[in-house]
Amino acid sequence: MIDTPVKAGHINMGRLLRQMSRHTNQSRKMVYHRPPVFGKDNYGVETTSQSTSEIVLPELPCLIRPAMTADYALERAGVNIIGGARIYTPNIQNIKGFANFNQTNNPDFNEIEGWDRFIDKQRTIYTVQTTGTTDWATTTGSITADGESITLTASGNTTLYFTGSHNTLEADRLRFQIKGSGSVVLADTTIRHQTDTAAYDLKYNNSDITLEDNKWLTIDLPFTTGSAVSGTSIYQSGTRYAVSMSSGASWSPIDYTKDFKRFTVSCSADAGDTIILKGIEYYKSISWHVHSLKEYNDDYMNFTCVRTRGKRDSRRRAYGTAYSGGAT
Repeated sequence: MIDTPVKAGHINMGRLLRQMSRHTNQSRKMVYHRPPVFGKDNYGVETTSQSTSEIVLPELPCLIRPAMTADYALERAGVNIIGGARIYTPNIQNIKGFANFNQTNNPDFNEIEGWDRFIDKQRTIYTVQTTGTTDWATTTGSITADGESITLTASGNTTLYFTGSHNTLEADRLRFQIKGSGSVVLADTTIRHQTDTAAYDLKYNNSDITLEDNKWLTIDLPFTTGSAVSGTSIYQSGTRYAVSMSSGASWSPIDYTKDFKRFTVSCSADAGDTIILKGIEYYKSISWHVHSLKEYNDDYMNFTCVRTRGKRDSRRRAYGTAYSGGAT
């Protein structure tokens, strides 16, 4: 039997990631995050003035090979979870072909650097169902479902919301996709825990994003206290929208131990506009920080990453902020 030599050629990393995503969960999309860059004074000391805003870009296709995902270590401040992984991505030119990473749209992104991080989903904690209209309601318009997504046909400015009850203690991020047709403006997103009253809202003020017509926008935000200022940006085609967070009068700060009660989006819209939602999930994340890079010509990049911290869920419940007023 004569061995057939393998012909030299390039790896189509984009195609490889798509094919592997059908067979293994090691191929998936992550959130790329770079903290803001602060200016320096005449002595070289960082100031509080940002020279470059943070970058938070979902939907980066990656292949991850974790070598060690949870090495528990006792420290003076408590328990720390560390680990290591190799993360493969398409080459930088292919990455810059994605709308949010394109330097024409987003001049702040140039390349993936050391100690930038990939935010990976460890597991889904709770999925807000969009396969049917059960438990969905709206202030104006009509709701339909196609088995995958919820569609609201608006009759004007509207609020679309889902009510339920589920433990989300382990989650630390919230992700969903939204698409609008017409002149839809996303005003804010609100999640409610404890009881179904506005006093227990955590609101993401979304800076009134005008949704691109019939294009999905992926939003990935931290599920944390109302004072978070890092990692809360939304990017659409390279344009950054700052997201501020505010919590209800009786829920400050958040009590993570209380159950989910409501998910809400509020939009400005004209009669006949449509708003579509899917992929709404609370998830537990892992932060992989870039430690080193091997770049293989025009084929792909191989990042050696470290996991520098993590939470044990039992401690999160034990040390969760107690509710401080009103009836439970």
